[in-house]
Amino acid sequence: MNDDQVFERATRAFLEDGSDRTPAAAIDAVLLAVRTTPQERDLRIPWRTAPMPKPMRLVAAIAIIVVVGVAAFSLLRPSPGVDGASTPSPAVSPSAPAPSPSTRPTPTPYSINTPTWTTYTSARYGFSIGYPADWSVHTRATRDWTYPADAAVNMYSTALETFVAPGDSIAAAAWSVAVKSGTTLDAWIQAYCPLAESPAPSDCTTMPGRTVAATMDGHAGSLVRFTQDTQAFFLVNDRIYVVAIWQPEDFIPGGVSRLLEAYLSTMHLLPGGPSPSGASPSPS
Repeated sequence: MNDDQVFERATRAFLEDGSDRTPAAAIDAVLLAVRTTPQERDLRIPWRTAPMPKPMRLVAAIAIIVVVGVAAFSLLRPSPGVDGASTPSPAVSPSAPAPSPSTRPTPTPYSINTPTWTTYTSARYGFSIGYPADWSVHTRATRDWTYPADAAVNMYSTALETFVAPGDSIAAAAWSVAVKSGTTLDAWIQAYCPLAESPAPSDCTTMPGRTVAATMDGHAGSLVRFTQDTQAFFLVNDRIYVVAIWQPEDFIPGGVSRLLEAYLSTMHLLPGGPSPSGASPSPS
């Protein structure tokens, strides 16, 4: 068997086996060709352009196949980890989204420590009432409250005695109005409600479920939790007394009713009653 046949068989065996290692026969053939092929050692001889002999072409082909096969095997083989197992890349945890800020901050739990409150006297309406020391008197009534003109809520009306918390976040108001003899408290509230709660008059049909008993200076009355505000009503000697907090029940921790009841606990009717004003009684 000549050299050409040896190389052809070695090359065919390598290509057919598809092994990741070069066959021993191919390696022996390469070594034999290297030993028996004459070598040019003179570097001054110019680069040849003539075709290479067939044996040399086979040697070059095998060498290229060997190099490519070894490189591909090295690239495709997984890197060993502990006990020969592949080492997984550490997982990258996505950054947790920043918590969204609350759209409505928790309101301050307003003080109901009534012994520290300041006393305010309304000669016009015939009562005294306390308000928290850090609140301020926003409006002093300069005219009488009348029905129905003043029934529509205006928390800073000049017909009201108005107190506001720091930052004007919540306000309280108090006033009184004379009514016809024989007027009942429930009838007056029902007549007052549609105007006071506009544009939410539906509150007026559900008042029984949102009304609780209240007390002011020993007089029984009703506290109503409207949708937009919370108000308390008392009928004493043909006069309605009203104290309101201009915020809904859930505006502060513990409920606005608790703050309103604190106001009522400080309220006292003046012995002489309201100052004469000449205001006409409101309708029943």
